[in-house]
Amino acid sequence: MNFTILDHYQSFVENNFIKKDLDQIEALKIINNTWMNNNKNSLFSYKKNKFGIYIYGSVGTGKTFLLNLFYQYSKVGKKIHFNKLMNKIHESINYNNQNNKIENFLKEFTKNIKILFIDELHIFNIADALIVKKIFDFFGKNKIFLLVSSNFQPNELYNQGLQREDFLPFINFINKNFKLIKLNNSVDYRRFNLNQTKTYFTPINDETKYEFKKLFNRFVDNSLLSSKTIKVKSRTITIENCIANVALCSFNSLCGKNLAHEDYKEIASNFTLFFIEDVPQFNKELSDKCRRFISLIDMLYEQNCSTVILAEAPINAMCQINQLSKEFERTASRLYEMTIIKQIK
Repeated sequence: MNFTILDHYQSFVENNFIKKDLDQIEALKIINNTWMNNNKNSLFSYKKNKFGIYIYGSVGTGKTFLLNLFYQYSKVGKKIHFNKLMNKIHESINYNNQNNKIENFLKEFTKNIKILFIDELHIFNIADALIVKKIFDFFGKNKIFLLVSSNFQPNELYNQGLQREDFLPFINFINKNFKLIKLNNSVDYRRFNLNQTKTYFTPINDETKYEFKKLFNRFVDNSLLSSKTIKVKSRTITIENCIANVALCSFNSLCGKNLAHEDYKEIASNFTLFFIEDVPQFNKELSDKCRRFISLIDMLYEQNCSTVILAEAPINAMCQINQLSKEFERTASRLYEMTIIKQIK
C-alpha cells in the first residue's frame, strides 16, 4: 500500500509532534488532489488546470507546517521564503547587465523542478508590488506548480499601498488561477507546541544548548534561514538568523547595543516567536543591559510574542541588582507567562 500524504501527517500526530486538526487534514486532501490532477492532465488541457494553491490564514494555524510536510512528501520541488526570493530577484536586477534579468534568473532558479513552495507571501513595498505578477506569469507559462502560503487573503494584499491600482491585476490573477484554501482554526499551534514543551533552559551548558537548538530546529528549516534589516528612523538593526515569524538572537545582539524602547517595539512587531540565547545573570556591572532586557521583554509581551530562552540562571534568580529588583518583578512575571515554565525555587 502506498504511503500517502495523510499517512505522513498521521505519523506526526502519533509521535505527539502536532495535535490532529480537521482543517489541516482537509487542506492536505485539497492540496494533494489539485497537485495530482495537475500531473495527470495532458499538455492540451493544461490551461484548464490551476497554476497552484494559495493557502492563507492567521499566524500559527499551520500554513508553513503544511508546506513543509508536502515539500518533504513530494520530493520534486524547491522551497523558499517569499522575502528571500524577492531579495534574490532584486539582487539579480541590480547586479546583472543582461536583458530580461528577471526571466533569466527565474529560468536558472527553477531549473529541473516541477513544484515551487513559497512561504509567507506578503507585499509591503512598491518595488515588490510592481514585479510580482511578472514573476508569477513566468511560473504559469513554464508550468511550474506553486504552493503558496500567506497571512493575507488575496484581496487584502498590499492594502492601501502606493499605486495599488497597478497591483490589482496580480490579485485577479491569484483569484482566477489558484485554488484558495483558508485555514479557519483559531488555535495558534506555535503557542500550543510551546505550552507543551520546556521553553526556558538553564543553566548554560552543553545539555541545555543542545535542547535549546533542538527545539529551534522543530520550528524552522536551518537551510532557509536568512537575515533581516529593520529600520527605526535613521537606525538599522539586523536580525542575523530568522525565517518567517521566527527569530534566533543572542542576548548581546539585542541588549548589548544602545537600543531603546522604540527599537524593541519595531523588532517585536516583525516576529511572533523569539529564541534568545546566552542571557546572563544580571549583576551591578550589567545594569544597563538589564534595563534594556526589561524594555525588550515589555515590548515582546505587549506584542503577544512567545519566547524561548537559554539563560545562566532561573527566572527568579536572574536579577541580582537591588536597584532594579522591583522593576524586574514585572519582567519575571511576564517571562513566566511568555515561556510557560515552572521554575524550581
